[in-house]
Amino acid sequence: MKRSLSLFLSLVISFFFFGIVPSHAATVITLSDISHRNANGVFIDNILSEEILPKGRLGKLLFERPSGVKIWVIDMALVEEIADLADGYTYIDSDSNEASGEPVVVADIWLNTLRSATRNATVIALPYGNPSVTFLKRSAPGELEIYRTLGEERLAAFLGRPVSRYDVDGVSDREPKQTTARLYTSLRKSVRVTNSIVTSSEVETVRLRLAQLLNPSLDAERSLELNRSFATFVTKMNQRIRISGGNYTITSAQYQLPVTVINEFDQQVTLDLRVWTSNSRVIVGKIPRITVAASSQLQIEVPLEVIASGDTTLNLQLQTPNGKELGLVKKIPLRLAVISPLTTWFTTGLALILLLTAVMQSWRRVKRRRAHG
Repeated sequence: MKRSLSLFLSLVISFFFFGIVPSHAATVITLSDISHRNANGVFIDNILSEEILPKGRLGKLLFERPSGVKIWVIDMALVEEIADLADGYTYIDSDSNEASGEPVVVADIWLNTLRSATRNATVIALPYGNPSVTFLKRSAPGELEIYRTLGEERLAAFLGRPVSRYDVDGVSDREPKQTTARLYTSLRKSVRVTNSIVTSSEVETVRLRLAQLLNPSLDAERSLELNRSFATFVTKMNQRIRISGGNYTITSAQYQLPVTVINEFDQQVTLDLRVWTSNSRVIVGKIPRITVAASSQLQIEVPLEVIASGDTTLNLQLQTPNGKELGLVKKIPLRLAVISPLTTWFTTGLALILLLTAVMQSWRRVKRRRAHG
């Protein structure tokens, strides 16, 4: 029994990772591919629509499958890209502009055939996006489990039946280059913070699709293209929750500084705001936790106490309730034109001394006149 299980796993791993199918492994078919869409979901080439044709690579695997296929190993990321073709899609045309494409009829046929072909077979869901398992097991095991779990759940929902998760134990595959690994790590951490307060399918999908950056089958050119696309997309996504400010001149010792927090997601968010200054001219008061409704903005007041006149910079950082920084620091310059209490007391005291001196001089002049009179 153990020997049979070991042989089965070896066949699956050989087919998937090395593209080699021994003659006695003819009952295993793997459906996986690199991503053909950028981070916005726009197709950047026409290759996938050609691969699913009856004589294309993915078409042959399905339409010319041998009889008695018992095991299917499937990446749900590929299925979703083909479903996008079937529904009508957006692509980059020859002039580098976005254009709308008509639904691809063969894509719908391919998907329906897949449902039918796998009805009575064993189906194994690959980690979503088919990323480098070796890299993720070492660097981000939590994310690997998410890719495995959601890859399984989404594939099961598509097929309308239970499927198994791909066993990653013992897998050794090609790891990404250091530039891709560093970018992935940075983007993953950033998206994970956003996902902790925004749980919409939009953010979840971006988090999932980051796995496609780590697909071992990516060539250098496509890898660079996807890296740039996702870096730009995640930066813009993080800016959808932000602080709006301006330049202020403060002329009173106690001041409530108006600050606007913008939320462009279609979900309510709860945040903390950390504020500090570039010098000791201003003391910042306590700011309560902020809740901003979906697709709206909220103006809050930051309590300030001015200690001395001059210039300072107010630094504002949004944070999740767990203390994770969200987005970039917003810097608001402040010009402080306030007379401090010490200066006021000194000026008042000096004025009183001058007044008393003038009274004494007047009294002496009056007394002198009376003496000579």
